[in-house]
Amino acid sequence: MRLRRARLASAVAVLLVLAGCSSSQDGRDEGRAGGDGGQGAEQGDLVEVPGVLLDGDAAALSPDGARLAVPCDARLCVWSTADGSLQEQWDGGAVVAWGAADRVATDRVEDGSVDVVVLDPTTGREVAAAEAHRAEDVQDGTGGGLRDLAFAPDGSTLAGVGGDGVVRLWPADLADVVEVTGTGDGVAVAFSPDGERVAVASSDAAVSVHDAATGEPVGSLAGPAQGDVAWSDDGASIATASFALDDAAATTVWDADSYDEVATLPRAGHHLAFTPGSDALVLSVKDQLDVVRWDWAGDDVRTFAGATDPPRAVVASADRVLAVSPRDGVLAWDVDGGEPTVFEPVE
Repeated sequence: MRLRRARLASAVAVLLVLAGCSSSQDGRDEGRAGGDGGQGAEQGDLVEVPGVLLDGDAAALSPDGARLAVPCDARLCVWSTADGSLQEQWDGGAVVAWGAADRVATDRVEDGSVDVVVLDPTTGREVAAAEAHRAEDVQDGTGGGLRDLAFAPDGSTLAGVGGDGVVRLWPADLADVVEVTGTGDGVAVAFSPDGERVAVASSDAAVSVHDAATGEPVGSLAGPAQGDVAWSDDGASIATASFALDDAAATTVWDADSYDEVATLPRAGHHLAFTPGSDALVLSVKDQLDVVRWDWAGDDVRTFAGATDPPRAVVASADRVLAVSPRDGVLAWDVDGGEPTVFEPVE
């Protein structure tokens, strides 16, 4: 699951890295953590922001729906979805995907290299790694890790969006790589359920659709740049969430074969997830506390309340809606609504 172009903001929400700050440059000392002009921390110190539990912008369910993995301050925290207990913590980055072949993918930034890493979810140990790009390839200096990861439904292919905006495709063992062509500055990816196509949302271009074997473009969706993309499990629909925050903000469903627009909800969707076995789309809404479940075919909108911090990443099973926010942690609702269950917090 994804960590979009705004990943720096969420990373700062989790921790502040005071390396390289200088009081001789534009007087920024008084903006340091603690407001002490830098007296309380040396350069390179890590300062945690009180109350922030999770990164918030990525989450992945295990194939059987029994476990949920969420990035949590340079680790992956893994919960039982049955009782919300925190079961394990693995080394990990700021994005996560969980494949059908029971492999977990994340990222790592180390020694100037941005790597994609595959873990064994039984042990949490690394089983494969490959360089995606060099950290210096990121032109805007936003911290540079991967922005999104997604496995093909059968687990055979892994798609990753680099901090450099390039979408890459790897086999599950990371033995080779194909660069996707014809995209803009990529921010999110989603596979068709047959694994033959991959949709790419870009910050500066319309959503493009590509052959998952070659990376070549095969189609595109009309409209402005989109910040997230999801593909329904029946293969019939693609959903997108626009970058806009004004009156143009919308969440849109498209026909996955003709690429025509089918339905639009005037909500500024943040992250998206289709509910398995239905036409319903779950979305967090930018800067809003309620999670929304939109049955676009039946024109029914249901809200899930109870968060005290705007949710970001969302995932859905057939009977539950789960959302992640930096301060609330993981919240889970029954698909019919009601009060949320709060998962065990990260210490």
